[in-house]
Amino acid sequence: MIQFDNTSIHKNYIYISSLIKELGISNVGLYRDDGLGIIRNLNKRNTDLMRKKIIKIFKDTGFDIEIETNLKQVNFLDITFDLDSDTYRPCKKPNDKLLYVNTSSNHPPQVIKQLPSSLSKRLSNNSSNETIFNEAKNDYENTLKDCGYKENLKYIENPPKRNNRNRNIVWFNPPFNKAVETNVAKKFLQLIDKHFPHTNTLHKIFNRNNLKISYGTTENMKQIINKHNKKLIKRKENTTMNKCNCRKKEECELNGNCLTKNTVYKATATTTSSPGKEYIGITEGPWKHRHAVHKSSFKNKNYKARTTLTDYIWKMKENFAEMPTIKWSIIKTAPAYSNISKRCLLCLQEKLCIIENNNQENLLNKRSELVNKCPHTNKFLLKNYKKSLLPDVT
Repeated sequence: MIQFDNTSIHKNYIYISSLIKELGISNVGLYRDDGLGIIRNLNKRNTDLMRKKIIKIFKDTGFDIEIETNLKQVNFLDITFDLDSDTYRPCKKPNDKLLYVNTSSNHPPQVIKQLPSSLSKRLSNNSSNETIFNEAKNDYENTLKDCGYKENLKYIENPPKRNNRNRNIVWFNPPFNKAVETNVAKKFLQLIDKHFPHTNTLHKIFNRNNLKISYGTTENMKQIINKHNKKLIKRKENTTMNKCNCRKKEECELNGNCLTKNTVYKATATTTSSPGKEYIGITEGPWKHRHAVHKSSFKNKNYKARTTLTDYIWKMKENFAEMPTIKWSIIKTAPAYSNISKRCLLCLQEKLCIIENNNQENLLNKRSELVNKCPHTNKFLLKNYKKSLLPDVT
């Protein structure tokens, strides 16, 4: 067996996986910064040459990697593989402390109920037989009892896989809290039966088979404190940043805040012949960069369809020969999409501002913008990493 260790290996998973297979290593597994592969029919000398070749390829790509070869026993994630005995068993680091959700915690009852069985299934999958399972379960079982669980861990045979039919399901995930006395799940299902009975034409779309409910967990105290601390630290960083680089500060479009990032902004276009029109937009980078894009689209007719604001400006210029006066302002600031939280508060704030705008008749934004996909997720896609950094291995 051959084991990899690299801090950036997950960034180019597809490329690295195909590269390793091309070198003759079969059954490659990669997870974050760890990798595992199997070499067949190679002596120690050729295996070492392959190790050096992989290290060179990674260095040419800009990565550092550690490789161990000719291993008969290896720990990979939470499982130990042993080629000599042809077995595998659960594994945990010596200093790791097991910790599970306490039975008295503020979690959905179903989460607490299913935890022992889920743990039994996981340990069973990581054990090649029942004897190994019984040897490894004691630490996990004792930790469960310390957390208030009374169930014992039992070995589960791997059931045959079932081909379940895929169904389009819409999930409703309300946050769970023990302080709420109302049975939200029951009320939700009753509303489905009430408003979409069998006689309703929409019953095929909205029914108990297509609409499901599952409680979501809320933030614990540690997460709340960490979020609060990050907000305070970020606020201090923002106060020290340069907010304007205009040569003439008095002519700044945003009164000295043109370099503000992650903003929801509003443009109010006024003319002598029509009432003021409003446009709401967002930008992740400095607002000044977004303003430069708007100005170029106002001058170049080829970019007429770039935004509804640009389209309105060109209509006024062509029909009334008048260039509207535009006043810019920042409505809100919010963080853009995070690959950790999987949420984009910036896009949500923009949609909220469009909905709550008091001047809906003169709002240039289209209602279809409320269902637009977040554009800030694209930068995290693997296909958008620069291919020039990757060497040609063909």
